[in-house]
Amino acid sequence: MNLTFKGFLRWYCRELTGLETDNLRKLRDSVATSMPAAAEALMVFAAVQDKAGYLATISQGTWMESGYAQMAEQLRDPEEVSFYLQSPEAPPRYRAVWNAYIAKRYAIAGERRIIAGMREKTLQAMEGRNVTVYRLCKDLGLNKGNIYAFLGKGDDTKVSQGTARRILEYACKAS
Repeated sequence: MNLTFKGFLRWYCRELTGLETDNLRKLRDSVATSMPAAAEALMVFAAVQDKAGYLATISQGTWMESGYAQMAEQLRDPEEVSFYLQSPEAPPRYRAVWNAYIAKRYAIAGERRIIAGMREKTLQAMEGRNVTVYRLCKDLGLNKGNIYAFLGKGDDTKVSQGTARRILEYACKAS
């Protein structure tokens, strides 16, 4: 998965506010009244769209007014937002937005390493218990093509971590 920073911010703002919209006014209203934890993510989301100044303007009269005005100055250039967030000059709560992106982006790679490790254990268990891929797929109701690609070719993108765990448990319990 190629997770972009802008795509992450879209998802993150929606996740934090509970709204399924990219509308800055609606998101601002949510942050101002009930979801203050999304304030920094919303400003960064606006900044990568070159709308930090707009968000600061529409936030006048709210508790976010002064903070947004200051950050709009810092985040004027959408191309420089990610660099600023990684710098020591960025406030810690804004750096946390970047850190959340990095954690989400690299969690996928970590999950794939876990799945690859389960594949090796599954193959050992299947060999020791004479379990075939056909029987495994039939009993678990799994797609044979995906399981052959996973077990035979090592394509760890063909199964989720939960499915890999189910396959390993089946292979270990088979008699």
